Amino acid sequence: MFLYVEEMISDGLSRGIFPGAVVCFCNGSQFLKAYGNRMIVPRKLPMVVDTLFDMASLTKPLATAPSIMLLRDRGEIDLSRDLVYYLPQFKRKGITIFHLLTHTSGLPAWKPLYLEAKDEGEVIEYLSDLPLGYMTGSKVVYSCLGYILLGELIRKLSGMELDRFADQNIFAPLGMNDTFFNPPESRREQCAATEDSSSAEKRMTNYRSYRWRKGVVVGEVHDENSHFLGGVAGNAGLFSRASDVAKFCRMIMNDGENVLSCESVWMMTTNQTPGLDASRTIGWIALENKIYHTGFTGTSIEIDLKNRAVAILLTNRVHPDATKEGIIEFRQEFYRKWHFSLAAASNKV
Repeated sequence: MFLYVEEMISDGLSRGIFPGAVVCFCNGSQFLKAYGNRMIVPRKLPMVVDTLFDMASLTKPLATAPSIMLLRDRGEIDLSRDLVYYLPQFKRKGITIFHLLTHTSGLPAWKPLYLEAKDEGEVIEYLSDLPLGYMTGSKVVYSCLGYILLGELIRKLSGMELDRFADQNIFAPLGMNDTFFNPPESRREQCAATEDSSSAEKRMTNYRSYRWRKGVVVGEVHDENSHFLGGVAGNAGLFSRASDVAKFCRMIMNDGENVLSCESVWMMTTNQTPGLDASRTIGWIALENKIYHTGFTGTSIEIDLKNRAVAILLTNRVHPDATKEGIIEFRQEFYRKWHFSLAAASNKV
């Protein structure tokens, strides 16, 4: 059924789109296999199925959004309320929790907080002073900044950092024992390496002066804003392995499994931005009968809700630098062929 995987991954490796990958399919049974290397610079280390990946923006649907929805299930937050109601430091009115969750807040996609905010304590105030890029609620613009604010909101309401809250309330109950922020030193060699010397963000900031990290980043969050915030942020910082991610996806397909309410799962799996320029659920991209998300480091998940199937493709495509092209087209073809194989298998039944 998955013969195309071997061919596609081999092609991706030979073309240098990524140095390594772990593929996991769940559709009744589970397919799990590693390819290539988790590190090639400064030395080669083979990819294994239990490799820990910097999940990058998959932090949003795996940790931040479900944590907010859990607080909602407990009656501790109203998604229709302005953020300023819960975080008075955020002075701008008219941006609700729902707007942040669905990327419709009006906030810009990204800013280098580590260059423009004096310290971690000024981040909320800095974000509240940013000019909006568009009228709140009028369109979808993917914003890491909005999810950073959601991470701060979780800390304010729960009294815990996002990493502790998500672990106690989501990851531990699901048996996701290898999912966490800030991997301990003892686990770093198990991580897939990312970039050398933060080259992507250097380019994004036009090489502004900063305390840029030197050498290959491995076992630390790749995203500089998250790193500035201590490695725990609503936009990025989560590390996990493919089999743990599969457990989370099964929870979604099983109506929350006593972790989230059925209503919260419904909001995370159905389009919440009808009539706008892009389709977003709470935390995910909405496709027809599917939800999808990617991470800058080369990670991606697609859940086929109709067929109750999951495809997880984890790569370290930014290692040793993020200038390589082709990952977007590769992922599109990978998931297209996966759906074709699901349809073919279904027709044989």
